Amino acid sequence: MLGDFHVDMSGRFYRKQTVGIACVGVQSKTHVGCILQKHLIRSVEKRLYSDDPKLDRAKLYSICIYLLIRRNLDKINTLVICNDENFDLVKACLHTILVAEKQPRFAIISISDLKKRVGFDIESLADNYAKHYRKRALNRNKWNIGVKLNIIEVKYKDIETYWEILEYQKYKM
Repeated sequence: MLGDFHVDMSGRFYRKQTVGIACVGVQSKTHVGCILQKHLIRSVEKRLYSDDPKLDRAKLYSICIYLLIRRNLDKINTLVICNDENFDLVKACLHTILVAEKQPRFAIISISDLKKRVGFDIESLADNYAKHYRKRALNRNKWNIGVKLNIIEVKYKDIETYWEILEYQKYKM
């Protein structure tokens, strides 16, 4: 059964703090998340960032989103991404990764577009989950307290692999 999924981020890359990212199924309420510790973010900035930090943050966000959704690609009808980073750049980067990995295509919209469609102010379902992942994922003892966390480990090698796919594409702002 195809469904809608929401993706949201807690924390910001440019603040050099731990960032939590969560993906939640609207119908199924299944969730998965990841964290990027500040030392990992600094390593990515040092080794991979170019002269365009806005694009680089969008690349990093899209790579994390792909790592979160890759196990559920056949279940996604619409992916709703919050505007934590430049949405158009994130969407373009995510599309590039999906094409390179020969994955199915689905609708990718921003939370702002979803608000326009439904006609009223709506929050991302992944907002609170992203906060849970950011605050609790670093401590394994807290994974099963309250909302059980389903953690996808994001390693520097994973980021580097997908960064190479995105490196030679030209993105318009």
